[in-house]
Amino acid sequence: MPSAFLHKTPRASVPSRRQPPATPVPEDKIDEIVDAVIAAAPECLRQRVILPAIDWSRVTPHKVGLLLSSLAQAGLAIPRWLSKSLLLAGHTLDGNAARALPASLVALNRLNGAAGEPNEREPIVLALATLTHDPGLETDVTAALVRRLMALSWDEDALRLALTQFHRAPDVLKITGNLFDAHAATLPAVRLRVSGASTTWTLVDALRPAFAVGGARAEITEAPFGSVFADLLNPPDDMDGLVVLLDLESLAPSDWRLGSAEMLDRITAHADTLGDALEAFAARARVPLLINTLPVPPAPTAGLLDRRHALGLRRAVDLLNARLLEAADRSGRIVVIDADHTLASLAARDHSDARLWFYGRIAFSADAMRLFAQAFAEAWRLLQRGPAKVLAVDFDNTLWGGVYGDDGVERLACGHDAPGNAFLALQQECLRLKGQGLLLVALSKNNADALSAFERHPGMALKADDFAAVAINWDPKPDNIRRLAADLNLGLDSFVFLDDSPHEREAMRQLCPEVLVPELPDDPAERPRWLRRLTATWPVRLTAEDETRAALYAARRDARSAKEGAVSLDGYLSSLDQRLVLSFVSKTTVARAAQMHQRTNQFNLTTQRLTDAEIARIAGDEAGGMAVLGRVADKFGDHGIVIVATVSIDGNEAAIRTLLMSCRVIGREIERAFLGSLIHALHERGIRRIRGDYIPTPKNAMVRDFYASCGFSQVGADEDGTTTWLFDGEAQDPPTSRHVTVSWEN
Repeated sequence: MPSAFLHKTPRASVPSRRQPPATPVPEDKIDEIVDAVIAAAPECLRQRVILPAIDWSRVTPHKVGLLLSSLAQAGLAIPRWLSKSLLLAGHTLDGNAARALPASLVALNRLNGAAGEPNEREPIVLALATLTHDPGLETDVTAALVRRLMALSWDEDALRLALTQFHRAPDVLKITGNLFDAHAATLPAVRLRVSGASTTWTLVDALRPAFAVGGARAEITEAPFGSVFADLLNPPDDMDGLVVLLDLESLAPSDWRLGSAEMLDRITAHADTLGDALEAFAARARVPLLINTLPVPPAPTAGLLDRRHALGLRRAVDLLNARLLEAADRSGRIVVIDADHTLASLAARDHSDARLWFYGRIAFSADAMRLFAQAFAEAWRLLQRGPAKVLAVDFDNTLWGGVYGDDGVERLACGHDAPGNAFLALQQECLRLKGQGLLLVALSKNNADALSAFERHPGMALKADDFAAVAINWDPKPDNIRRLAADLNLGLDSFVFLDDSPHEREAMRQLCPEVLVPELPDDPAERPRWLRRLTATWPVRLTAEDETRAALYAARRDARSAKEGAVSLDGYLSSLDQRLVLSFVSKTTVARAAQMHQRTNQFNLTTQRLTDAEIARIAGDEAGGMAVLGRVADKFGDHGIVIVATVSIDGNEAAIRTLLMSCRVIGREIERAFLGSLIHALHERGIRRIRGDYIPTPKNAMVRDFYASCGFSQVGADEDGTTTWLFDGEAQDPPTSRHVTVSWEN
């Protein structure tokens, strides 16, 4: 082999795998050099020889195959850099060569192999699913995948791929040309004001693609430099939300000195000022605030004492963050992004660039800004739509290692020893999510007695009672999840589906596109941490009802069984011993009332998303408003606060502004008893004429005729389907239910 192209290197100076190869090969020498490489490939790898920089796109598939065969015959694995080079050049590796590839290269290999095939959709979808959840995806692989998708069949999927990877590979947007702008123009607009104590234009640029991933067009107004406190004290009324970027350089004293009481006074004053501004925002604003915590300082000011000393910079950061979190806890309008978690994928030295700060007052690097943008966009999505409500989980090789029907309970892997410890950790994560209010449902192709494994196997963290519903049979899983959704009175878009089988995942994506189907890592050891990072499960707030929701649905499951055994619906309802306790919204219940406004979609007459502050204002205005909620209990247990209404009062007339109820008590006449009691309460205040609107949405068709069923008369209708209803207390009696006992508490 010509020495000009192969170089033997000493072991001490072996280059890393990511180091570029040697001098590029001239085009007229490619065939000659490839033949030499094929002949010498095994020895090259054994002797740590640097192969030449060959343009593999100019090498025929036949010669690539000869090279790979030469390595296989010598019992040598293909180096990752060589596999990557071949795949980026458009070549396809066979099953043996591709077996050890990371997920992103597997996806690229799949796409390369699909070129020219009649059915290219499946490999494209699988590649997209892999990319979305691959934490190790490299920029050049991302770009190659986007280009391959465009070459195969350009569509919206390819654009979404580019957007989902923007925070890691911003150049992919260039590949899409003007298609991003065209796509963004079709999305609903979200008007945002971006404010910072430092320069924010790099964040603004990153927010647009980040919001587009979630299906929104970010129309952004950038506040003048250093306008944070002005925007918090005087919130914008013409925006849908305010994004505030905090940074330590702008908030901490520039002349920080350890041991100075003056420094402590100044940072305390900063914390007080920030806290007061946030409190003012919460009291005045009508829009959400997205704001980040301050990240850990990249360099300590007092070495080992930085966090221990009262005047250490880390202590100052902790103090400022504590005031921020306290304000957020008291207001449902403030959503806090944890900066340390957001930037965890970057080395501390990559969070910021001193040159950007001193020359442009830009506090964070471009990479950090893209991560912040992604976090802000995801928080906005969760705030608007709420997190997922149901985790539908497979059994075999997902919650435990092995196949129940083949291995039996005794040989299932789950416990404190490997490999069962990874499955145990995943079950523990499921229990954690259950504690946050997510419902767990079993969705397994298995024998009916598979559920008993959770009781019979000593290593299981989950038990049978932890599942709010089960579908254990041999029916298609898309059919089963539809039945579970109907059974729980929840939409399919409330579900997250976890299954180790790529075939089951793909079937669910195809047949139930509303269900979120993340790409479960192949290695069970990676799954617990992966599930913890799955943002679709992250709560925006937690209430007491969240912690008990699983038990309530379990009670509902038992109630459903009782219903099935009842002679009639009337007899069933009578047997429940339902008790509805009404009360006016107070400081202790306003958070739950606001949470229901944000999360309830089906039994929601108007779908107005009132916040804590708005509900509190209505509740506190005795002359002009009323906010009432209801707690339900029956023989199966206490279901908590499940129904709420707000009313505007004008003289001797009232308008029901919002009326919504949790789906877990639908069909039990709770809503009739509640509305009747609300009307009685208004009558006691001399109000006889009560109006209510029904505003249609894609999810609330079930309450279209609710007012009619309760004795209201229709008095208006709009072209968009909105109807207006009137209850005349002089001419009719309020609705009632003989199956519900109603009482009021102070």
